[in-house]
Amino acid sequence: MNAASGRPGESSSATRRWVLWGALVVLVAALLVTLVWLAGRYEAGRLQDRIERDAVEVVADIRGGMTRNVQSLQALPRFDPQHSDPWTLRAGALLRARREMLRIELRDARMQLQAAVDSDLRAAVFDAPQREQLASEVEAACQQARSARGPIYATSPFRVAVNGQRQQLLELCLPLGGAGETYLVVTYALGEILNEMVAEPFARAYDVAFSDLDGTRVAFHGVTRSGNRTFSAQIGLDLPGYALVLRLDSWRGTPALFPNFLTAMVVAMAIGLVVVLVFLGRDMRRRLRAEHELAEALAFRKAMEDSLVTGLRARDLDGRTTYVNPAFCQMVGFSAQELIQ
Repeated sequence: MNAASGRPGESSSATRRWVLWGALVVLVAALLVTLVWLAGRYEAGRLQDRIERDAVEVVADIRGGMTRNVQSLQALPRFDPQHSDPWTLRAGALLRARREMLRIELRDARMQLQAAVDSDLRAAVFDAPQREQLASEVEAACQQARSARGPIYATSPFRVAVNGQRQQLLELCLPLGGAGETYLVVTYALGEILNEMVAEPFARAYDVAFSDLDGTRVAFHGVTRSGNRTFSAQIGLDLPGYALVLRLDSWRGTPALFPNFLTAMVVAMAIGLVVVLVFLGRDMRRRLRAEHELAEALAFRKAMEDSLVTGLRARDLDGRTTYVNPAFCQMVGFSAQELIQ
């Protein structure tokens, strides 16, 4: 009866142990998964913050470069139709120093062409007859520049083929003189602005592009990169009279299972803790089993000793058996009545 009644208790105890171990494994696994996920999110957020900071710095560099170009244009000598060489030489030197500029024109108050210099580092972007009359957007920019008495940029809604390539152009109208006596009209290539004004570390790390406000990409600088994760940042570049959007793209490969060393170390420590707990549980089970077996052996030995002592003393003075222990009966195989008789 005792053995039979002990089996259900042992079964329920084993079930409880397995439930506890299962709960421990589930909790540790959930902890590890959450840790890895949070580490990945942190790493992605850190990369996104960095690309946004870099985008702000790139826009500041471009805006500063355009401002320096305006100052250099204002420093050109006054044009003299009788002696145009000084102006032409200085304008040519400026074009060689600022590769993003393709052409510098000098026009009078009626927008008639007075002088023009093309960059000798690039093929000419306009034929002479083609450039006699300005586009309506450039004329409107010059009218705004006259009113604002400052530089105004004009949109360029078309692409011009240059040696088989197509470039998006940007026009600058800069009034000279107090009453808008003359104007400098400067032609930029948006792609060359990215090539020349984006610092080398950013150019190597990111794909850089200009786009209109409607999202149409108008210029690009970068190389083909591999990866299935893209971190992007967009920031506006507001020039007088014209607005662009600068976009930085950073391509990343498949994220690692462990984003950084700290996460890997914590995961390894957690796995080591689970292994230690498993070995500790096994040792405790072995110890409990040994203690249980020892307790059973001691109980059996005590029962044997008690039965023997009781059997030896259950006699009267005449030597007749007066009492028999049931355990003694089981040992000898006789009933109590038979032994007492």
